[in-house]
Amino acid sequence: MNKMLTAGAGLGAIALAATAATAQQAPKPKVEAVYWLSAETVSGMATGQPAGVEKNLLLQLGSVRRNPAPSAEHLPPQILGAGERLPLVTPAGAEPKVDGRADYRPGTAEQPKGRIELYWGCGETAPAGQPVVIDLAAMKAGGPSPFGTGPNVRAMTPPSTASHATYGEWPNGRKGTRVPRNASLAGDHVVQGNYSPDMRFTVAPANDFLAALAPRNAELASGAVKVSWPTLANARGLILTVTGARDDGTVVMWTSSAVRMPGMALPDYLEQSDIARLVQQRILLAPEATECVVPSAVGKATDSAMLMMTAFGPEANYGAPREAPAGWAVKLRTRATHMSMLGVDLAAMLAGSGDEGDSDAPASEAKPKKKRGLLRGIGSALGVPG
Repeated sequence: MNKMLTAGAGLGAIALAATAATAQQAPKPKVEAVYWLSAETVSGMATGQPAGVEKNLLLQLGSVRRNPAPSAEHLPPQILGAGERLPLVTPAGAEPKVDGRADYRPGTAEQPKGRIELYWGCGETAPAGQPVVIDLAAMKAGGPSPFGTGPNVRAMTPPSTASHATYGEWPNGRKGTRVPRNASLAGDHVVQGNYSPDMRFTVAPANDFLAALAPRNAELASGAVKVSWPTLANARGLILTVTGARDDGTVVMWTSSAVRMPGMALPDYLEQSDIARLVQQRILLAPEATECVVPSAVGKATDSAMLMMTAFGPEANYGAPREAPAGWAVKLRTRATHMSMLGVDLAAMLAGSGDEGDSDAPASEAKPKKKRGLLRGIGSALGVPG
């Protein structure tokens, strides 16, 4: 009996080892095509109207297949409002991927000039040790960044002519219509072409465009500015930044991060795991946050500062990596952005019924003067001709 058990155990071990070896040698599922949808909701001055709202949608299809006459299109749900068929056009003159060659080759970098005052953290008063003053002319190539340690995030690399044999995108010259303000991605989608397998997926309402950000500015007696906003459904993390310029050209920068960091250190979109980690590290505000106070030192630094706010939304992934004859993968990512002037409710001011800031000033004089001053100051500090 003992000999039989020993023999059985031996055969079992051999079978397990053979199974493990087979699993290690099995090829990974082949993904022939990837498709990315980047959905952004924009509000504020970036739309051309202080209280405006726009929705932007970028579609990018990449495939390992080569086709001398590429053709592909996206058939969205009617509720998107952008047409029955969205052609995914290969950019004119685009070359296929060759040995990983990049499309961009930087030229000779010039030494920047100017000074930056860096602040961070929500609160009426800036903590001791702020601002950190950065002399751009003193920066040395390869040296430590005076801005502090940047957040450790994974790069999101969408399909492109540099990474795929064949590539197509929308919007494009053939059909560049913006999606309407009330556009929705919820529903059934089909992507088809002569260089990729058919892709069929359904977007749930929870993965639709984010609602528009609608922050309000209120200047406090101390000179600090309280920024508040309604809770944004489905947001995963938030960040606010302020950029202004003194009369001498010094750039003043602030971010809501509790950690020293310039707001420009974050990419446009973030992986979901990175968003969750950055919220824990207090680099991003938690999605349930509804206010943040910009310190008085920042509010008093300049009368022409721009307030930027970004909400990172959910991500959805679809695909059939194991289906024959070819696998495919789809990624949908979302965010919302807002741009306005710090301490100024432009929408109310331009309507002639402002209840914050200098509501008696004519709108036609206030907005251009402040905006020109800001852009001229930033350009001077960074060495850009006015």
